[in-house]
Amino acid sequence: MAVPPTAPSESTVPAATGRRLGPDARRAQLVGVGLALAKTMHFDEITAEVVARAGGVSKGLVFHYFPSTYDLQAAILRAAAAELLVEVDVGAGLPPDEALQMGLDAFVRYIEQQPTTYQAVARRAGSDERMLAVFEDTRAAVVDIMATALGFSELPPGLRLAFRGWIAMVEECVLHWLEEKPVPRDELLEFLREAALRMLPDALMLGAQRL
Repeated sequence: MAVPPTAPSESTVPAATGRRLGPDARRAQLVGVGLALAKTMHFDEITAEVVARAGGVSKGLVFHYFPSTYDLQAAILRAAAAELLVEVDVGAGLPPDEALQMGLDAFVRYIEQQPTTYQAVARRAGSDERMLAVFEDTRAAVVDIMATALGFSELPPGLRLAFRGWIAMVEECVLHWLEEKPVPRDELLEFLREAALRMLPDALMLGAQRL
């Protein structure tokens, strides 16, 4: 089974000191504290009180910027999603198969490093409209990155549908794989890569007019 996350140490959490900051800077600082916590503890345990204690500020200050736990958690999830998108966007200029392989490896590595955060993105989207917005924006961005990696400037609706389905399969496979790791990591990656490449011909025909 997966090893439970350990408690964060002081060195892993950036201090949100009480010095005067502008609203945007203070909000970003508090989100940074929450993001650091998300990498070392279960996401559901991140509350205003926990962020305040880890950042060295009052709970009232956290609530001033994030009126509810969902507001705080949604902001942390959005920051985590932004980190993910930076990781999986391997850049232009690579052959499509290589770009897909590198992006997939980065995607899986990100989930490995903070599985509870990704579970919150992927599985709690329906619990709150703010969570759902993070999920939808992240999924759409990953699809666009994948499309660019494979050489598509614009995705037909059917192909976008297929890509979303493939990404959902990747998420579920990796999250379940992390529990016991029943197969080697490289075999899992190769299976997921091959699944994407095999689906392309049929996915391109989804919604197309047949003669």
